[in-house]
Amino acid sequence: QPCPLCPQIAPPTLLLYVDAGKDTMVKRLLKRGETSGRVDDNEETIKKRLETYYKATEPVIAFYKSRGIVRQVSGSVADASTLQPHSLGLV
Repeated sequence: QPCPLCPQIAPPTLLLYVDAGKDTMVKRLLKRGETSGRVDDNEETIKKRLETYYKATEPVIAFYKSRGIVRQVSGSVADASTLQPHSLGLV
């Protein structure tokens, strides 16, 4: 079951999936690594983390897509206005 807490709370009615794409995420995380102080913020480790993330989240996203509650938006744009509620069709 994708949502172990759903029986204790209300089931989700919307899943907002902000997808920036793998290349964009690697670039952003490498940039973050310049100031994070983490010694493992390198490209190889970041790519492994992203693979783990995608393996864990893709089945959950697919499950909720099948229920028609996923709204996918691009996270690769620098303009935060694309994430405003009216731009997402949430208002």
